This record gives sequence, C-alpha cells and structure tokens, in this order.
Amino acid sequence: EIENENHQLVVASNKFLASVADELTNAHTALIKAYEPKFPELQELIPNPVQYKNAVRTIWNEMDLTRVNEDLNKILTSNQSITISVASSTTSGRPLTDDELQAVDDAATYMEELMKVQIELTEFVAASMESLAPSICALIGSTTAAQLVGLAGGLAELTKIPSCNLQVIGQVKQNQASQAGFSGIGTKKHTGILANCDLVKHCPKPLQKKALKTVAAKLALAARFDFVNVDTGRPRTAETGKKFRQELERKFLKLQEPDKAPTLKALPKPDLTVKKRRGGKRMRRWKERFEETAMMKQANTRAFSLQSGEYGDDAMGMSMGLLDTADNGGAIRKTMEKKKMRQANTKASRKRALQMAQRASNTDGLATSVVFNATTSMELVNPEAQKDRVRQANKKWFDDNAGFKSAKRQR
Repeated sequence: EIENENHQLVVASNKFLASVADELTNAHTALIKAYEPKFPELQELIPNPVQYKNAVRTIWNEMDLTRVNEDLNKILTSNQSITISVASSTTSGRPLTDDELQAVDDAATYMEELMKVQIELTEFVAASMESLAPSICALIGSTTAAQLVGLAGGLAELTKIPSCNLQVIGQVKQNQASQAGFSGIGTKKHTGILANCDLVKHCPKPLQKKALKTVAAKLALAARFDFVNVDTGRPRTAETGKKFRQELERKFLKLQEPDKAPTLKALPKPDLTVKKRRGGKRMRRWKERFEETAMMKQANTRAFSLQSGEYGDDAMGMSMGLLDTADNGGAIRKTMEKKKMRQANTKASRKRALQMAQRASNTDGLATSVVFNATTSMELVNPEAQKDRVRQANKKWFDDNAGFKSAKRQR
C-alpha cells in the first residue's frame, strides 16, 4: 500500500512538473513585457528563460552596461555579453519608473519561485524514478529520466512520443540573434535533454549524433516496457534497461574501433587449359572472315636452299617467300579454288542464284550492271548485239532462200 501511494505521488509529481513548465513559460512572457520598455532587444539576444531572468537582475535599470560587464560575464557567454553591450548602445529603450521596476521585480521573483519548485519536484521524481521506471533509469540515468518524464507530462505520455521526437525534448531555441553573428559550429542542432546522458557523452563527437538516435530508439522501447508493467500491475524490473544498455555499450565500442587494414589476397590459380570453341555455322563463318589467303600463305612460306632477294633483306625477314622464287614466280596469278560453305536454301538465296545464272548465260556482247545503292542502278548493254539478234531472226524467216515450210507435223 505504501509503495502504491508512493507511485501515485510520483505520477502526480510528473503531471505537476508539466504544469510548472507551462507556468514558467507564462512567467517568462510576463517578465519580457515588463522589461521591454527598458531593453526590447534583450529577448531576441537571450532566448533562454533562466539566462534572461539573470540578465535582467544584473542589468536592472542601468543604461551604461560597461559598469556591469563583469557581472554579465559570470552568467552569460562572451559573445552574448559583447552582443548585449553593442545592442545597448543603440537601443531605443528608456529608464524604468519605480512602478515598472516593481512589476519587473515581481515577475522575476515569481519565476525564481517556480524554478525552485521545479527543481524540488525534479529531485523528488529522480529519487523515486527507480521504482516508477527502472528500465528507463538503468538506460539513461535517473536524473535525465526524471527530466524527460516531467517534460512529457508523465510516463503514459512519454510512451506516445516517437524516438525521433525524444531526441529534441527540452531543446533550447537557437536563432541568429542569439549567436550574435558568431559561428554556430559549436552549437548542437537537433538535440535535447537526452544528449546529456552518459551514453551519448562518452562517445566521440563524430559519433554522438548517431549514438543519440540509437539511444532514443532504445528509450522508446524501455518506456513502453515500464508503462505496461505499471499499467498491468506486474513487478517492475530493470532487466530490460540493463540489457539495452549493454547492447549499446558494445555497439558504441565497435563503432570506435579502427578500420581493419586491407588484406593482400593471392591471385587465383591461372587456368592453363585450352577451352574448346563452339562449332557450327556461325563459328565457321567467323573463321572465314580472318582466314589467310592463298597468296599470303605463299608469301609466308620459306623456300630453303634457294636464294631470294638480297641477303640483308632475306636475313631480316623482308622477303616474299615462294612468290619471290624463279620456279613459283607465276603462282601469284594462280587461281585457287576456295571451298566455301554451302549457302542456305532460302527463297532469297534461290532468287539471287537464279539471277546470277541468267547473267552468266548471257554471252551476246557486253552486258553488265552497276548498283549504286538499294534503289539506284545502271546497266550497260552493247547495242550491236541487239541488232545482230534482229538480223538473225530476219534471215531465218525472210531470206531469199528461206522458202516455205509446212505447218504439218513432220513424221
């Protein structure tokens, strides 16, 4: 029963933390309105509510900020102090009256009281988080877990937030005015309270972004595990959180290991066996394209014990082989029959063979044809051969000695 009451108190404290955060935002807005007549540019230069309240307490109603530079350097960064000093020299603000100063003091005091309550509730929740969400505490620590649960509004609300949004819970607003023209390379973008856990901090800077994504993914699982145990009344244990933490620690150590040196691998054993080429019509035609001619065979054949050409050329291999000998001098004009493979028996090949046969049988005079392209050609014909054919036909039928022939079939 005592444990149940303690659990209910922790849940109520988490919900009250969310209310305190909202009220702190309203108090910050009220402080900005109260101090705006004195320094209207300050709210853009210092977006953090705590730093803004401390800067207001330090500057107060002083118009010459050079007198409070030392106090500002204690609560702000150097670039913020320089920016505030430059902006104060050109500000349109005025000194506040006593009533306005009293309103600023009341708003700042109210913010301080809210911050004190928030710190006390956070410490109480952090001390009680071990019993409420043991897996989350084992994974990221009780302090960070209390802050996350408080900003989310409770453990049930934390389970509804995806891992991509868990990374940015509690993120401080960054703008160009707050950076004061300085480089933003030192600022952490897309990070929140979760970046303060030891798992992310212990990683090198190049790996912190990747580590934050991994921790957020495991945190979403651990939060749902704890919520199911709380909602169903099961015993709450930290075994899941410890298991996730060990996995992440091993993974981060693996990521930090140096790359392995490339290993020198031996070349594969060469395949010295002669591969058989495929046969068939396609391979035979391919070989005919690169086949050595008969003349080149004679030129590459050496006739021993025979002198051919000058000695120097013959010794250097600059000779014509059998083509340069006296006995085979006429072999260059010798026509050698080349055995071609049988033509395909297709309709186009038969038509082409018939045309070539007809042209070969034409022995009357000169007749040839020249083809320029697929649609243009020219044929050369001897006109005297045509006249000779007409003369032979006339002589057969109309010669003086031709006589008459019977139309009857002769036996």
